[in-house]
Amino acid sequence: MAILISISSLSDKEGFVDWGFAPVAETGEDYRRFREYISRGENADMKYLAKNMDKRENPSLLVPGARSVICFLAPYSSIRSSVAAFALGKDYHDVIKEKLRRISLHLSQECAKHNLEYNGRCFIDSAPVMERYWAAEAGLGFIGRNNFLISPEYGLRTLIGVIICNIPAEWLGERREKIADGCGECRRCMDACPEGALYAPFRLDARKCISFHTIESREIYSARPVDYCGQIFGCEICLRACPYDRDSEGWEELRTNAEEILSKSPQDWHVMDKKEFKERFGDTPLSRAGLDKIKNNL
Repeated sequence: MAILISISSLSDKEGFVDWGFAPVAETGEDYRRFREYISRGENADMKYLAKNMDKRENPSLLVPGARSVICFLAPYSSIRSSVAAFALGKDYHDVIKEKLRRISLHLSQECAKHNLEYNGRCFIDSAPVMERYWAAEAGLGFIGRNNFLISPEYGLRTLIGVIICNIPAEWLGERREKIADGCGECRRCMDACPEGALYAPFRLDARKCISFHTIESREIYSARPVDYCGQIFGCEICLRACPYDRDSEGWEELRTNAEEILSKSPQDWHVMDKKEFKERFGDTPLSRAGLDKIKNNL
């Protein structure tokens, strides 16, 4: 009798809106596209993206003996503010990873029943894992021209959690079919990008991107390299332009600071000191930029 390990109830219990899996394989075409992105220098000074390229191509280098990549979609809100909606609450890396670890523990217990020594690791987007590629392979959506994973059912406002493990794919049930590209000839995201960072389908030049300059860039600018369009952390202009975008309440943990952030004026940010910032936002994505950077973005 075939062994079957059910994940659906675990996924639902943790609040993920969807999940799927794919057998481990090299990432092929998507990996080639990523290498070209790096070679063109479009990762700006995010040098970490150019590291561990072999692991991006082959997940078994991250988890020896890996046989399955299991992906989960975590919803975040559509609240509009000067801060990107994914950053309106607790740090999603911590929130999602805690949920993935509980699922991973259950998988370990299930494997023990079938005399399989479980080996698995949990990842968000801070590791050399091509999570959008794997989510598409798992049948959770397609990668749009704006480089987002797009779920026809849940839209674009999802974050991807990944468990790479040694559970045979056939133990996880029937694999879902890949979802066909749904962008067609639409170019709303490209037309909406105010700085031309999204300059062609699947092409994003971080050197022109508002999100890069307000979050990832370590520079404190005396003159802005791009127009921030009122954003102080991240940008959702191309996301909002997409026909697949929709209203979303998202997880409560990911919007705990929404009311406070919406109420803050530029002056409120300017008079804030680092002690207050750490107390209020130390466990949120805003800490990645830091207070000095946020003040510089105003």
